[in-house]
Amino acid sequence: MKRIALAILIFLSLLIFLNCSKKEDKETLSVCLESFPSSLDPRYSMDQSSERVLTLTHRGLFNSDQKMEPAGDIALSYKYITPLRIEIQLKKGIHFSNGKEVVSDDVIFTINSILQDEPISPKRSELEVIKKIKKLDVYSFEIELKAPFAPLLSLLNFGIVPEGFHFDPEKIPPGCGYYKIFSVKRGKEIKLVENPFSKDKPKIKKVLMKVIEDPTIRSLELLRGSLDIVVNDIPYDSVKSFKERGFNVFTENGTNYSYIGLNCAKYPLNKKEVRIAISMAIQKKEILENIIRGFGREATGLIPPENWAYCQTPNHPFDPEAAEEILDRIGLLRDRKGVRFKLSYKTSMNKVSRFIAEAVSENLKKIGVELEIQTLEWGTFYEDIKRGNFDMFSLNWIGIKDPDAYRYRFHSMMIPPKGFNRGGYKNFALDLLLNEGAEQIDYKKRKEIYKKVQEIISDETPYINLWWPDIVVVTNKRVKPFKVPLDGNFLFIKDIEIEN
Repeated sequence: MKRIALAILIFLSLLIFLNCSKKEDKETLSVCLESFPSSLDPRYSMDQSSERVLTLTHRGLFNSDQKMEPAGDIALSYKYITPLRIEIQLKKGIHFSNGKEVVSDDVIFTINSILQDEPISPKRSELEVIKKIKKLDVYSFEIELKAPFAPLLSLLNFGIVPEGFHFDPEKIPPGCGYYKIFSVKRGKEIKLVENPFSKDKPKIKKVLMKVIEDPTIRSLELLRGSLDIVVNDIPYDSVKSFKERGFNVFTENGTNYSYIGLNCAKYPLNKKEVRIAISMAIQKKEILENIIRGFGREATGLIPPENWAYCQTPNHPFDPEAAEEILDRIGLLRDRKGVRFKLSYKTSMNKVSRFIAEAVSENLKKIGVELEIQTLEWGTFYEDIKRGNFDMFSLNWIGIKDPDAYRYRFHSMMIPPKGFNRGGYKNFALDLLLNEGAEQIDYKKRKEIYKKVQEIISDETPYINLWWPDIVVVTNKRVKPFKVPLDGNFLFIKDIEIEN
């Protein structure tokens, strides 16, 4: 009886939800956010939800082209006067949503506020190579560097804010994007309307960004029609069902990167042979096919083939027998219970992440490695990863454009809090290459440097490559077909057309 009563209660709750969830007017595009943005100030944003909103409301000096090379956004042109001095010219006629034209003073103020203001911007460490910025005229300025730094242009992609607009958690700085923020219901929704001062007019005039953390509710809203579009936030095993129901499903090869992180500073993972053996024991293709439902490409490294610096390197083959031979050879033998050693594997409560952890555990058990899976709520999980409190974990890197990303993740000086080398990997020969790659501004020479970098990382295995997940977009029929962006950013929304 209790089970029947519970089932009735759940059914009635869903009916109430479906009746209470209102559809927006036909001119508004309703889009899903998995979580509420951590910041709506582009100087302080770091999470995916923040970037998805700010992509539409703010513009930076540069974005990236199809090869992930820097391309001018509000910057018209740039030239290196010397390896330490870069002159940048702005496009004319770009306006903030308050009507003010974007000029050099705004750019100089935005960069200086990142470098000087409190609280400390998470972007500060990336820009500390800047020595000073000098205004040349209304639309041009010069950046002087402390040392040559090739990734700089790729990092100047954050939204510019008006001069004098210091950080205030209660205020949202005006942007010069295609939309402006009309209203915010914290934790629930953000309404955008067309920026009346933007020269480039979006086809969709109003956008409602609804925060829906629960994947079941997300699917229900899409089925009911109170959501028009969901990007990468529908469970993989539900996508086929939506397609069969007549929804549009658009996919594109993605450029984000899924991986298993390893604590390279901790025994026995500090041994390269152990890391390689673990990689050889994991059935990556089967996990990709059965859990990710084939929505991805098996990854060979941090950057994908679309990136200008990509170099194809071999993955370790699936070969559990060879993995056992490696472990035997280095003296990590099975005990009476058949166990060589034990490791912990930390993951979030996300369903797909848990399934991946269970599959990896089954794989490693066959070579005598016992995994203790620790499923944690997101905040606790992420704090542990940032502190290096793990043996193994799985996560994604999102939005990587410049190969200098290798330096932040694998240089021995980039152990947190300075960088993202959370596994404590150290290789001083690699450090020299990474330093050289950061300073070399010639693309051909940089590509040769990063070819060597990728070969070392492939051999050393501080990460276990999983896949580059596809971008999967599900929409209702009123959304006309469109081109899906490689990194899943939301800028495509401005060009969407709907049928009413």
